[in-house]
Amino acid sequence: MAERIVLQKLLANPISAAIVEVGEDQVGGFVTDAGAAVSLRTPSELLAAFGVDAAPEFADVVRFEQPRLARFSAPNEAERPWPGFPHGFLRGDSLAQVWSMERTRYSYGAEYWRIRSDGEQKRLSRYEGAARGWVGARQWRPPSPLVGNLARWRGEEYFADVMGDSVLLTAIAQEGPAGFTQIHSRAWSLTAPMAECEVFERVFTAELQGVPVRLLRSGGEAAELLLLSDDPADAARVGAGLVEPGVYELIVNPSRLVNLRGVENQLAPAEG
Repeated sequence: MAERIVLQKLLANPISAAIVEVGEDQVGGFVTDAGAAVSLRTPSELLAAFGVDAAPEFADVVRFEQPRLARFSAPNEAERPWPGFPHGFLRGDSLAQVWSMERTRYSYGAEYWRIRSDGEQKRLSRYEGAARGWVGARQWRPPSPLVGNLARWRGEEYFADVMGDSVLLTAIAQEGPAGFTQIHSRAWSLTAPMAECEVFERVFTAELQGVPVRLLRSGGEAAELLLLSDDPADAARVGAGLVEPGVYELIVNPSRLVNLRGVENQLAPAEG
């Protein structure tokens, strides 16, 4: 994707619930160009474009700026139990391109919308970064350092939300760094110039019974994993559950993982 665009993510019911209940801040899987999908004005039209024949009272989507460091690929063309996108576009006449986006954190300013059967669209919430999360969510869950942008600033590392020429830095600590404003009991934030920050992400992968996985969150005896395979046979072998079409997750003891690897992807400085 040569230019950064506004994306739209159709939310499966468990993901909608996770945003409302625990402030889920991670996103991945199938996404499309929000501008090209604007003609899909009702839940039935939207679902039909994804190959689903249904007419619910409403459908939920998130519209968000393409996240920095996000990586995209064409949808898998292998035969799967869910509708696919063999030509890389939504079905029907919308001409909206579809990508499979690797897991990341929502970009600052992401908006959670509800589309009703009469065509009414209402914004339900807005994502205001790692420190604040989703406005109105029942809980705030601290972000994971294994998913989404981080930044080095003045010799320390923080969670990072890039906003134009500045970076909203978030520290999770009992005592905040000097100059940071307290947002929650353990969350502190400060806005720094982009030119002073080194923005990056860390991605850790491993294998579980021969199936490639990515670590989403880890602590103690529990590691939350994303399968890097959408093959139902792989999911069945390790006991992973289907979160949405093409996305399997599970929680295991970290001791079961082998071939753990880590990579750091850095945001290139802006030209000029």
